[in-house]
Amino acid sequence: MQRATGIALSGAVLALVAGAGYLELRAPPSVPRLAAATAARPAPSGVATTRAGTLLDPLDPERPFDVDLATRTDAGNWITARPDFQYSHSAAARGGVEPCAVSEGDTSGFEDWVPLAQGHFSAPRGFGLDTQGRFDLVIHLNGDAPVRRELILSRQPFVLYTLTLDPSQGYAPLFTGSPLYAAIIAQIEKAVARRTNKSARVGHVALSAWSAGFVGIEAALAQPASKDVDAVILIDGLHAPRGDDNAFKAQLKPFVDYAARAAAGDRFMLVSHSSIDPPDFASTTECAHYLIASLGGKPVPVRRADPLGLELVESFSRGEFHVRGYAGNDKADHCAQLAVLREAFSALGRRWSRLADDAHP
Repeated sequence: MQRATGIALSGAVLALVAGAGYLELRAPPSVPRLAAATAARPAPSGVATTRAGTLLDPLDPERPFDVDLATRTDAGNWITARPDFQYSHSAAARGGVEPCAVSEGDTSGFEDWVPLAQGHFSAPRGFGLDTQGRFDLVIHLNGDAPVRRELILSRQPFVLYTLTLDPSQGYAPLFTGSPLYAAIIAQIEKAVARRTNKSARVGHVALSAWSAGFVGIEAALAQPASKDVDAVILIDGLHAPRGDDNAFKAQLKPFVDYAARAAAGDRFMLVSHSSIDPPDFASTTECAHYLIASLGGKPVPVRRADPLGLELVESFSRGEFHVRGYAGNDKADHCAQLAVLREAFSALGRRWSRLADDAHP
């Protein structure tokens, strides 16, 4: 059983990771689909727009989304409301795509995986160090080939480290009170130095996780060695206890704190959620809404068709803090969330290039 602070991540989340479905689908007789009409009402004040009813996406300015104020109803207390959009698209509706069985595609641009004491890493072929001998690194928990697939599609020259455990094992114990984070950095720096025949050190670091891997991110952030982590990416994996307000807040406090730094532009954070509604603990929707509320914000109802048949239904951005919410309540919707990494990696590439330019004008 995977256990985070105050929450046992058994059942729904781990069942999905293990590849077993667990939810009874509840498809309403009429559900809005990907071709929903653009709302006629104006966007909320302070939100960047292009044409009427269309919002710019700061993560991907070339792919705006349509505001959907006209077809949504206020759920009352939106912060604690259970997820809506309780349906899942078939493979046929996704253009024949099975999100949990997508090929990794052409990996020739990346070197083979290099095993470490824990996990392994892969680097772009021909990538080089910057003038200070640095390289950028993504540390991802829970997912290997699909994560590299999305990095390749993003065309970013990051070194990628991944660690995927059996669902019966826990990520948090590996990082809690241990030097694992620092050891991962040191091992990769040593391996890259051998590969390039130059002294090499990590420049920017992003901590990324899908599903139950988020508890490892929480534990890693508590370690002194991770104080310089520049980005946190949580893909459909942020949960907390339901029914115990103190435990709920304690579970999410490290992420609330990081979200505040990202909103101020000091760090980068992206949280995505599906509409999966676990029976025993707070959903990724509820937890993402809590982070938004901690900043005094509220998500904007939107519509956009995204890769792997994802259906974007809400968005929030402030500074470098972003939340993207999607329809879907089944295993395929959970797997499809990994495609959000493509947009996240692209946004990180722009951010890290800008930071490098600012540091060395």
